[in-house]
Amino acid sequence: MIKPIVVVRSEDVPIKVVTPFRKAVTGSSTAQERNASTLHFAPMNFDTKVFVVFGATGIQGGSVAKAILDDSIAAKQFQVRAISRDPTKPAATALAQLGAEVIKEADMEDKDSLRMAMKDAYAVFALTNFFETMDHLAETRQGKNVAYIAKDSLTEITVTNGKLTAAVHFDSKARVDEYIRALGIPHTIVRLGIYNSWFLESLVPVSSDPPSYKLVFPEPAHLKAAMPLVDPSADLGRLIKAMLLSPERSLNRQFNIAERYYTLEEIIDLMKSLGSNVQFEAVDQKTFKASLAAKGWPDFLQESLVQVIQYATEYGHSQAESIEQAHELVSQPLTSLEKSLSESADFARLIK
Repeated sequence: MIKPIVVVRSEDVPIKVVTPFRKAVTGSSTAQERNASTLHFAPMNFDTKVFVVFGATGIQGGSVAKAILDDSIAAKQFQVRAISRDPTKPAATALAQLGAEVIKEADMEDKDSLRMAMKDAYAVFALTNFFETMDHLAETRQGKNVAYIAKDSLTEITVTNGKLTAAVHFDSKARVDEYIRALGIPHTIVRLGIYNSWFLESLVPVSSDPPSYKLVFPEPAHLKAAMPLVDPSADLGRLIKAMLLSPERSLNRQFNIAERYYTLEEIIDLMKSLGSNVQFEAVDQKTFKASLAAKGWPDFLQESLVQVIQYATEYGHSQAESIEQAHELVSQPLTSLEKSLSESADFARLIK
């Protein structure tokens, strides 16, 4: 039987700096419990296909799991096996109440635990988290482990997930992609743009009365630099659901996922129109790196982010690479930045 594998690039990490749609410009999870032990079970329907979702209580995995569980058609076809570090947390129990089987997280360094997690699976949505180890070799190894077990364990389709962040680990993700191709598994590669929420996290407070902020980028950044933005919570799940329901539309293809490209000027103007006082400031690279160091960023990530922003400024984040193919998978438009911000509790707190 055919064994397609879908590779999604995006990860739930504290630092959501992404470099969408581009191969590396530079060279370059922590182990959890040894065994996957089931804590919550939903009644199993053996006519459904098991869909394993790693990181099911995170932004990415949560979006994917809920998209299946909330859709009556998809839920009849797929039994969600939600993998979480803490199956007792509210988000995990909420998934169980929706009908998911919730189990303790598998260890991506342990092939036996991965084999248990993927037992009898038709599909798997997995993520690699560079920021747990800050080690691109570990990320590559973990991604390869998932692909290796998927080749032997899955019935038909796999979805793996690991977000394109800073340039230092483009290579680690690219190596996983190459390994999947080398295994001969039919696959789809999906890469996400920049999280809409990242710009809120990047704002620097200037004053509190009235609230005002700066969006600080390193030179040569400018207001006309364009970046592809996406709301993964709102949109990733329904895109993956569309791939699961109609694999013939996505198999052996690559998708770049973003609602659209926005210039920094458009982003700031939109924030202002929604009531936030935000100004743009370009600073020298040394000053920018110092601000990252103050937040605990290691030197190599500071340099990576500078390179990412410089590339976006000079080349427009590879706008030649189309985002339209992903839009064709779903009937409704992807979530706009305006809608995302206007419904964001974090943004609402900025303007109080």
